[in-house]
Amino acid sequence: MKRVALHLTAVILAAVLSISSIAHVAHAQSTWYPGKGAELGTYFVYTIRDLEYESGRELEVAIWLGSRDDQGNWVADVSVSDAGMVSSGKMVLSSINMQPQSAEPSVSKYRAIIQRTLTWLGDFANSMDPKSLAPSAWGRLAITGGVPVGVGAPVALQVTNEQISAANMMWNTTIVGFRYGKDSKIWVAENFPLPIKAEVYSFRTEEPIPVQYSFELERFGRSDKPVELTPSVVEIPKPPLEKLSSNGSVYVLLYWGPQTIMPGQEVQMAAQLYDPAKRPLRETERYTIEVFDGDKSILRQEMSNNLQPVKVKFESEGTKRVVISYLTSFRTGEGETMIIDRTEFNIVVVPEFPLGVMVIVASIMAVMIAVTRGRLGSLLHRQF
Repeated sequence: MKRVALHLTAVILAAVLSISSIAHVAHAQSTWYPGKGAELGTYFVYTIRDLEYESGRELEVAIWLGSRDDQGNWVADVSVSDAGMVSSGKMVLSSINMQPQSAEPSVSKYRAIIQRTLTWLGDFANSMDPKSLAPSAWGRLAITGGVPVGVGAPVALQVTNEQISAANMMWNTTIVGFRYGKDSKIWVAENFPLPIKAEVYSFRTEEPIPVQYSFELERFGRSDKPVELTPSVVEIPKPPLEKLSSNGSVYVLLYWGPQTIMPGQEVQMAAQLYDPAKRPLRETERYTIEVFDGDKSILRQEMSNNLQPVKVKFESEGTKRVVISYLTSFRTGEGETMIIDRTEFNIVVVPEFPLGVMVIVASIMAVMIAVTRGRLGSLLHRQF
C-alpha cells in the first residue's frame, strides 16, 4: 500500500510540475510589440494629449490601415480633430514598429505626436524583437541615466496585469512602465496592435510633475473606407489664455486687447509667467514673444515679466500663433543644462463684418427696402 501511495504521489507531483511548466512556457511566450495583430481595414480612434503640442490640448485621432506599400509598411489614412478643425491625409507607418515614416503635408505636424505617444514603445519592442509580457526590462531611458522601462518596472509598481475599461469593453492588459519622479504607465493587450491607454509623466523630479502625454482608445473596428472625423464649432478664444509650457517649467497667461481682433486693427499683447505651482515669477524675469501670421513671423521681441504690452497688427483673418519662449534649467541624470521652454497659443482674427452678420444685415435691408417701396407706392397711388 505504501508503495502504491508513493507511486501515486510521484505521479501527481509530476503532473503538477508538468502543468506548471506548460503554464510557465505559455506565459513566457506571451509577447507584444506595436503592430502585433494588425490587419488591413482595421481602424483605431484615440483621444491624445501631448504636452509638447499646444501644451496638451486634446486631439481626436483616427487611423485606418488601408493598404501596404512595396516594403510592407502600412499606408494609413489619418484624420485628426484639433480645436474643432479636421485635417485628413495619408501617413506611412513602419511594418516593424508602427512608427510614422512619412506623412502628407495636411497631417505632417501630427506625425511626431503619434510617434512620441501611440507608438513610443516601438523604440523598445518591434516585430524583429518582441518583448515578453512577463516581468522583464524592455530597455532603459538614456536621458535619465538608465532608468529601466518594462513590465514590473519600476519595482515599486507591484501590479503588472490589470483589467481596464476602454472603447466600451473590458481589456485584460499588461502594464509597461518606468519611474522618474512619478510612475508612468502604458497599458497593452497581447494581440492588439497599439496600446489601450497611457499616462506618462514628464522627466522632472520637482513637484508638481505634469503629465507629458496621455491617450485612450475610444473605438476601433473594421471598415472598407477611412474614418472621417466630424468638425465641431471653432470657438473664438477670450483673454487671458493659460497654458503650461512644453517642458512643464512655467505657466503662461497671455493677455491681449481689444478682445475681438479684426484685420488692420492695432492689438496690444503681453504675457505673465508663473512657476508650476502657479506662483508669479519675478518681474525681472525675461521671456520672448513671437507672433506668426501663417508661417510668417510678424513680431519677435524680448520682454520683462511686468505685463508691459507690445503692439501688433494682423493683415488677414483666421487663426494666428503666439509663441512665448523662456530660458530655464533642466535637470537630467547627468546634471543640469539650460533649455528653451515654449508655450504656443492660438488666437483668432475675425472678419471685420462676419458672414453671419452680413447675412442678417442684408436680410434686414431687403425687408426695409420692400417696406419702403410699398409705402412709397401707396403714397404715389393716393396722390394720383
